[in-house]
Amino acid sequence: MSAGRTIAAAAKAAARNKAVRGIAVSAGAAAAQRVGPIAQERYASWRDRRVQRDRALKLARQMGGRYSEDTIIDGEPHFVVWKDGAPVQAFPPVERLAERPELAGFDTRLRHTPPTERRRRTWPSRTRE
Repeated sequence: MSAGRTIAAAAKAAARNKAVRGIAVSAGAAAAQRVGPIAQERYASWRDRRVQRDRALKLARQMGGRYSEDTIIDGEPHFVVWKDGAPVQAFPPVERLAERPELAGFDTRLRHTPPTERRRRTWPSRTRE
């Protein structure tokens, strides 16, 4: 019998054993309790960043301006909306944005034109004749 078949046969036997299944369930529950908060925190961070980027893009489109990503202000990355070479608003918000020393002489190559807004697909209605 090959090693792969031996491992598969052992796994099948373990899966049929009630004691092994009980241990696996309790180990899975313990792992979920530890991983759950970490996963929730990562998801919340990803979601917040996506919302902030979306708001910056929409404002830049609305104003006919530009935006920059991962602009470091006070040690944290931000999305900044620019109009006529001046910062207008940052996401997450920054007080007295125009006075921030990090934005003085900001490299214009880091400012991007927002992409055109994607239109949602509309599917043809399926009516019966």
